[in-house]
Formats: sequence, structure tokens, C-alpha cells
Amino acid sequence: MKYPFSALPEQPESSPQDHRQYQLIRLANGLTTLLVHIPDAQQAAASVAVNAGHFQDPEDTPGLTHFLEHMLFLGSEPYPEAASYSDFISFAGGHHNAWTGTEHSNYYLELPLQHFAEGLKRFSSLLSTPLFNEQWVNKERQAIESEYRLKLKDELRRLYDVHKETSNHAHPFSRFSVGSEKTLVDSSDASLLDKLKDVFNGYYHAGNMALTLVGPQSLDELAELAAEHFQTIAPAKQQTEPPQVPLYTEEQLGTWIYIKPLKQANRLLITFALPEINSDYLHKTTSFIAHLFGYEGPHSLFSMLRSKGWVTSLSAGGGASGSNFKDFTINIHLTELGREHLTSVIQSCFRYVRLVRDEGLVDALYAERRQMVELAYLFPETMRPVDLASQLSVNMLHYKPEHVISGDFRMDALNKPFAQKLLAHMTPENSRITVIHPDVPTNKVSRWYAADYAIKAFTEEEVAAFTAPFPMSTDTQGEPLPFAIPGSNPFIPKRTQPHPLDQTSTGIERIPRQTQISPALELWHLQDPDFRVPKGHIYLMLRMPFANSSARNYACSQIWCELGLELLNEAFYDGEVAGMHFNLYPQQGGITLHIAGFSCRQAQLFKALVSKLSDFEPSPTMFAEIRQELYNNWSEVHKNSPVNHLFAMLHHHLQQGSFTAKQMAESLEDVDYEHFINILPGLFRDAQATMLVHGDTPFAEAKAMAKHAACTLPVTAEPETQATRYVRRLSLGIKQADFPSSHPDHATAFFLQGENTTAEEKAVFLLFNHLANPLFFSELRTRQQLGYLVGSSYVPMYGLPGILFYVQSPNYSPEHLAERIQAFLATFLEQVQHLEPNQWQAAQQAVSHHLRASAPSLRIRAQRLWQSITHNKSEFGLALELADTVCSLRFDTFLQRMQHHLHDNMAAMALYTAPSKA
Repeated sequence: MKYPFSALPEQPESSPQDHRQYQLIRLANGLTTLLVHIPDAQQAAASVAVNAGHFQDPEDTPGLTHFLEHMLFLGSEPYPEAASYSDFISFAGGHHNAWTGTEHSNYYLELPLQHFAEGLKRFSSLLSTPLFNEQWVNKERQAIESEYRLKLKDELRRLYDVHKETSNHAHPFSRFSVGSEKTLVDSSDASLLDKLKDVFNGYYHAGNMALTLVGPQSLDELAELAAEHFQTIAPAKQQTEPPQVPLYTEEQLGTWIYIKPLKQANRLLITFALPEINSDYLHKTTSFIAHLFGYEGPHSLFSMLRSKGWVTSLSAGGGASGSNFKDFTINIHLTELGREHLTSVIQSCFRYVRLVRDEGLVDALYAERRQMVELAYLFPETMRPVDLASQLSVNMLHYKPEHVISGDFRMDALNKPFAQKLLAHMTPENSRITVIHPDVPTNKVSRWYAADYAIKAFTEEEVAAFTAPFPMSTDTQGEPLPFAIPGSNPFIPKRTQPHPLDQTSTGIERIPRQTQISPALELWHLQDPDFRVPKGHIYLMLRMPFANSSARNYACSQIWCELGLELLNEAFYDGEVAGMHFNLYPQQGGITLHIAGFSCRQAQLFKALVSKLSDFEPSPTMFAEIRQELYNNWSEVHKNSPVNHLFAMLHHHLQQGSFTAKQMAESLEDVDYEHFINILPGLFRDAQATMLVHGDTPFAEAKAMAKHAACTLPVTAEPETQATRYVRRLSLGIKQADFPSSHPDHATAFFLQGENTTAEEKAVFLLFNHLANPLFFSELRTRQQLGYLVGSSYVPMYGLPGILFYVQSPNYSPEHLAERIQAFLATFLEQVQHLEPNQWQAAQQAVSHHLRASAPSLRIRAQRLWQSITHNKSEFGLALELADTVCSLRFDTFLQRMQHHLHDNMAAMALYTAPSKA
């Protein structure tokens, strides 16, 4: 053994269907490490979880641990260049990132196998010998400030800010966690640099960290890599102590909290302060209780409130949690009528608490939930190595060693004493009721995100009203809403093994089989030979040439989909609970129904969904609510992130049949219920259907489903009109477009459009983005500090390649950002000419590796097949053909095309947005 380590006596338990191998070891320095061998993994990954987050910030320097996360990427003693680590990962075709939470931080990377050992060497150096260059300390403060200002108008950040400000100031949760120029400063007794070193030395040691390595290497090889590269982590010291003070003081419970949003919102949050739940992970009692509250089937809390027209959505169980607290929140989106009956809504929630306490703790219901969790454990969704590594490294800080893999899935038995204890905490006196609406009374402004809010105690009369046995609104005639605990679920899977492969299956080629079920419906079917699990995906698209012939039609398609989902959710919510998820959404050229999950009763659910959709007539009340909600969302899009706004405007300008949010909002101004009903037949005129069934479902069953759809849906055998889609070509030069925004940041998006749809042109742009992306980020984000959001993306539109460069900045004008982007492109054109042969070959290898990568899961393969069917004219091998083109592309050809696109024949569009001067 070259580097010492020892196996732990407790090894993780895993599913009998899980073909990965696991081993827990401890390095000589005390670092606990989980090794995961995946024989067919195409990438290798590593993740380190640290038992420290913003709860460990010094009181006088909020945001310091987040700042530390940033600084660790800016050079180490063996690799002092600030961009050394990120450049290596990007050029090698890998991926890396990190996050800082309340009590944990996580760092991770993913790389092709041939670069993994070198990547680990660099990764471990960041966590053992970071450089903390004082020059970059000052520069990176600007990045933190930009990140902070980026979210100044983010509604969730504003809500979180009020939450912190109205919690116990002695608890670390109450502190500002992002950091800013004002908080990341020297103090009288220590410089900012010294504080960084103190936090790093105090918490970044082997006893406070967990490492996971995932890859196709053997367990022995992974162990050697871990021991070789991570023994440099500081030896184990004392572990982080969790907070001991309560999250809220007595005065902060039994209170109203009113928050005025920037955008239109009408929400009610009922939050109960519960004890910690981490120790209950073998039972997941709060998850079970949340299921009861969040159930949306008949006679549920949501269904009854929805039937009164008071709410549009309800979820339960979310909220902040930590080592000594748990917020359990009932999150409700109200209608205006619901706001008028606010007391009745709150009464109903407390009545449901009593119902759950008295009738809901039923072993049979818990057993159904446990069965679904066990199925998820037996047949887990395949994850990318980097996602698996990140998740398991954090699990190592939460669970006993033997439960690192199984802990997320354990529901051993209903812990009734703990459930009753939790429910006993769900009282008005132990709650905080938050109302979010533009018209609420406020008298305070939160410190960091300037949210207008107020907090006041419940009156005795209000507490009495909340717990009254009957709703007090006159429209109920004194009768309580007929709530009921969910019954048994008819969609729980009975078959837990995949169907055997059909004898006639074309699955060996991994290409779906096409069958014309009727003149109006084509079926594609693939029984997957690789992912042998009892799961499947069904896509059904109605190609509707009139669905996006106008902004009004497209807006009405969106309304129809939302109305359809409302109908389906209540009628078939049990299907969702039983692991069969469905969605209905509009897209350019039509409407798509997607069903995913366990296949045992998928055919039954599919036929029921299609039948329900074929003849439903939406209610006027539901139409009015959804129309208003969409109208509000579309009317306020200018308040969104500037970069995202520019992305949407780019697609609108270049894609035929694409409409702006403003156009769709305006198109609805004179659309009432009667008008909408009259529009619907025209939307579905000349519709045809395309269907994909992929997973373990046999062809005969897929064909029966398709026949049902062909007979039930309004499809046309001989359409008079076909949907057309195309991309608008940019003329030579740089087209400029300005768009107003109410966001305080400026932004520029600079799009370069390709000339043709050949494989060679696509290969040129893919390599262009691969080579330019890390240099662009390093130059404009790291060195010039123009803003926090900086990047580039390969953006094809209907087969025509393109590349998009973007910057969002709190400090610089869009014109300045555009000038910096163009200056970078000029420099890049010079730099790329001096590329060494081995660098060019490495770029080709990285891009082709990405293109050749097989789908890591059934879900991803289904998405790729559906993309090929609906967007690529049913051509399934385009990625492999493109990979071959990338590998064969000559460097001199690439240079010629770069000269052509960046100098001689540039066809580009520069989109600007800046704060409006209203």
C-alpha cells in the first residue's frame, strides 16, 4: 500500500438492484471517504462536503464562508494562477462548482477519466493549501457584491431577508449570508485576509469533511487516488458545534408577518416551529405528515379550498431546517376571493391539523408511502457521477455510515409518538402566518433586500377564530368543508419487475420503431435494452399549425394546458403519488402530454388522462383565475433577470412563431371566457399526433394506447395546413436592439449566428464555444470583474448553429459590456491562431467525448429520442455523426471559419437592457 488508509467496520447498505460497488475508508489524516465503482461510467467525479456554512460566519463579518468558497478557486500554492483550476477543468471537458449552505458547504468536479488524477491533484490543493492572494481578495469582493446585487429584487431573497430579521438574533440563521462590500471588510482586530484564514483553518480539516470519489476505476484504484491526493488535508480536529439557542423567541411566535412584494403576489404561509428532525431519518415522520397536508385528491385540504375558489395551489412541509430546528410551512397561493376569506382559509388549515392528529396517523397510509420509497430505492433514477458524488458526500455528514446510501429511502415504521409530538406543535401560538400581497400594511424595511414588512402578535380573538370548529364565513352556511384523510391509492404499482424484451424489439440498435397507427397518429416505440427497470416515458404531441399562428392563439394554448392540468391533478393525483408523473405543456407547433415513472399502471393512467382531456369544458371561474395569473406573469417579465429577459428576446427575434410575454399579455386583454371557448376549435384544427413510448412497455401495450389516443383526440387525417418553423437569418454586421427593464442591473447578450446547417459548421461553433468559454469567463468575470453573471453558450436554432456571449453587471453600461465582448473576440481570434497541436487535439477530444456520451438514465435517453423525433426529423444518429466531424476537422479549416465569422462576414446581434429611467 503506497498511501495508508483503512476500511471502516461499518459499510453502506445498498439496493440489491444497485450494481454499483461501495466502500467506506478512512485516510491516515482522519478523512472519511466513500468510494463508488460504476463499471460503465463515462466520467469520474469527486465531491468534498464540509461541516461548516454561514452559521460559522463571525458575527462581525456576515458572508465570510461564502466568500471563502469563492476564494478557494483562485489559486493554490502548487497552482498560483487565479484561473488555473477552472481553465484546466474547462479545457479538459469537465465541470466544477460549489455551494455554501447554512451548516454545510460542498465542492465538486467531474472529468473525463484520462484527466481525473490530475484534476484531483489540483482539487485537493485548493482544499489544503489555498493561496489567499491579497490582490484577489480585493477583486473577489466585487464578485460577491455583484452576486448580492444580482438578487436585490428577487422575491425569495426578500422573503428570506424578512424571515431572518424576524427570527432570534442570537441564532446564526438570522445573519446575512451572501456577503457584500460592506460586510467583507477589515475590522479593528483582524484583516479580512486573516479572517479568511481563521475560518479555513478552523473548519477545513479532515475531521470536519467527507470525501466521495465516483468512477469506473476499481475500488482499490479509487482508494489509492483518495489517499494520494487528499492526505494533504489538515488532520482531524474538533468538529463543528451546532447552535444551541432556539430559532425564534416567544415574541416571534403567534405572529402575523406582512410582506409587500415587488411583483403581483397573493400568498399565505402558515409556518410551525418544530424541533429538529434529522434524528428521525429512519422514519421520515415529517415527510409523511407533509404528504397528508399536501395531498390534492378528492376531499383534500387543497381540493376543498379550491372548490370554494379561495386558492390556486397548496404545498406543505417545506421551510428552513437545521441541526436544532425545523420550519414546517403550508404554502398557499390565494385568489382575491381567498384573501377576502383569509380567516376561513386559516381555520380550514387548523381544522385539517386536528383531522390529521385524530385520524391521519394510519399504518396503512404510511405503508403505501413506504412502498413507493422502497421502489425508488430498488429502482433509483440513474444519476450523473458528479450529482451522485455531491449527494453522497453530504449524506455522510447526516447519516450513520451504514445508511449513507439507504438513508434517503428509509421509512422503517410510523413513529406515532414523534408524529403526535410534531402535531402538538402545530398550534396558532406556535405558528407564524405570513401574508404576501401588494396591499398589506407595513412599517419596517428589511436591512439587506429592502423588503417592506410588518410583524405583529395575534390577538386573543384571532387565536380563538383560528381554532373555531367551523369556518366563520357566511357562504358556508355554518357547515365545515368535508375534509377527509386520503384513502387507499389505486395506482400503487403491483408489478415490480420489468417486462421481458419483445422478440421483435429493435432495442438492440437503441432506435425506436415507427408505426402509423392511423393517418393522423404515428407511434414510435422502444423497449429499452439497457435500463431494465419497470419504468417508462410516454410523450404525446398534438402538432397544431394554428397553435402559434398568433400571440393570442399561443396564449390560449397556454391557458388550455393550465386548465387541463388543474382538471387532471385533482382527478389523478393518486397517480402522481404512485410515482407516475404527468405534465401538459405548450410548445412551438403544438401541445405535449408527458407521463413518466413506474409503468405498471401507465397505460391505465394514459387512457384515463386522454379521455378526460378530450371532452372537458373548463369552468368560467377557473378560466378567469388562470387567465389573470398568466396575464400578471407576462406583464411583469421586465422585472425578471436582465440576462434571462435578453435570452427570451433573442429567441423571439430569430424564431418564427415566437412571441414576447408583452405580446401575449396584450393579446389577452379582450379575451373573456366566451371568446376563449370560441377560439378553442380553431386551435385544434388540422391537428395531428406523434407519440413515443419508451421504457419496458411491450409494443402491444404501446399500440393499444396509441389506438385509444387516435380514436379519442381531435386529430385530422388529411390536414389542410402544416405547421412551419424556421429561423430568421441575420444580415452581415451587428444588429442592435434595446429593451427596457426595471431591474437595477445592466446586461448585454451578443449572439453570433452560423451560416449553414452542415455538420462542419456545427463542429466549428461547438469547438469555438469550448475554447472561448473558459477564457471569456476568466477575462471578463475574474480579471475585469464586469459582473457576476458572465458566460457563453452554444445556441443552435432549428439546426442552425450559433454562440451567445452574455454579461450582467451592476456597474457598467450595456454599451461598455458590448465593447468588452467584442474586444475579447478580437483577442481570441489572435490567441487561437497560436494554439498548439496537442491543445487542438485535446479540444476535439473533449467536445467529441461529450457528443458520444451515452444517456446516463432512462429519462435522459427518452428526452433525446423525443428531441430527435420532434426537432431533428427523426434522425437519431446526429450526435455521433457530429462527433466524427469534430474529430476530423482540420485546424486550418477552423481558423478560416473563425476569421470568416469574427472578422470578414460577421452576422451578429447585440441585445442591451438597462434600468429604465422612470
